[in-house]
Amino acid sequence: MSGFTIISYPTEQNDSLLSLTAGRSRYMLPIGGRFRVIDFTIRNSVSSGAVSTMLFSNIDDSLQEYVDKYQEDTEEEKKHSIKVFPFSQSEPDTVLEAISESDSSYFILYNGDNPSILDLSSILGKFKSSKKKGLLIKLRINGKASMAQRAVISDKRTLISVIKKALKDRHRSPNFFEMIINALIHSGINTTVVDACYWQISSVTEYYSLNREIIWNEEISTLLYRDRIIKSQIKSNRYALLDEKGSIRKSFISDYCYINGKVENSIIFPGVDIEEGATVIDSIILPFVKIGPGARIINAIIDESSESEERLIAGPGCRIGTEEKFMKNNDYPGSLGESITLIGRNNYIPGGAFIGSSCYIAEGTAESYFSRKNRLEDGESVIKSEEPENPE
Repeated sequence: MSGFTIISYPTEQNDSLLSLTAGRSRYMLPIGGRFRVIDFTIRNSVSSGAVSTMLFSNIDDSLQEYVDKYQEDTEEEKKHSIKVFPFSQSEPDTVLEAISESDSSYFILYNGDNPSILDLSSILGKFKSSKKKGLLIKLRINGKASMAQRAVISDKRTLISVIKKALKDRHRSPNFFEMIINALIHSGINTTVVDACYWQISSVTEYYSLNREIIWNEEISTLLYRDRIIKSQIKSNRYALLDEKGSIRKSFISDYCYINGKVENSIIFPGVDIEEGATVIDSIILPFVKIGPGARIINAIIDESSESEERLIAGPGCRIGTEEKFMKNNDYPGSLGESITLIGRNNYIPGGAFIGSSCYIAEGTAESYFSRKNRLEDGESVIKSEEPENPE
């Protein structure tokens, strides 16, 4: 046995991000204009010199398929192993099984389904030579270190012993991994501090702001790109194209996009189509969304579509969001504010429809709503599909 393995554990499931994490793990959440959160997690493992990454996920999605593309793209003989393990708070035995079968001698545990930038290579080397059983790493963020954001290193024998005891005693905790980390800390391990960027996303409003910070904060951009480790597997079989009617101002346009409308102060992810006469302002358009001619999108997040989907997400002449400021959603004021409108996945907004500020349309609910109405007023939500009423 030799080397280190990074263990990334998930955030507890909740509805703070509304449909952004409905049926999709936080790992797969698009972030920073061209990435997913998992790209940050893998970047941290590779930069730290880990031989492999274990991803525990509480959502069954396409995460394993996505990380498998990393193996296909690398030309290195010794590939960095990345494996996804299903995890449930009620049945945590998979954690013990995965660690027991690993060839690594040491493990780092941290909450890796939030985007972060950290390099633990120097600490790993010192820890290995110290022959200690464990080490608590506090992440120093913006000059301050606390117990809220942390990681822990443990040798295999100690980690297995702690997990076995927890399972034997049938300890119950809202977060199994946090319980294991606390048990290691209480065993008397040393503490160190490391500089890091770490973003605990707890609302749609924070998600909107973080995307903009990653793009336009020069310090963060430098950290992301200087070592050329981070990369994205959001790809399409075409080139980017700015057509003759296209106009871009103060915006981030990613790969594989087609722009023939006006884009201003916005973030456009890979594979997006913006047709002639469409306008996108102060918005975030996630991968493979198609916006029809004459549509107007303001201060909105439109969630991703399938690469193979040919249907328009925003139909011709529709209106999504307004220039109104400081509004909150009526149903989810803690999650959706600053007048941001969120359109969930698998929604098709028909031509001529109007959606106001701080509105929320949950995944797959738009068609039934707009079959009966053509307006959704400021602050309103569509959270379930409704069958049209049968005439008597």
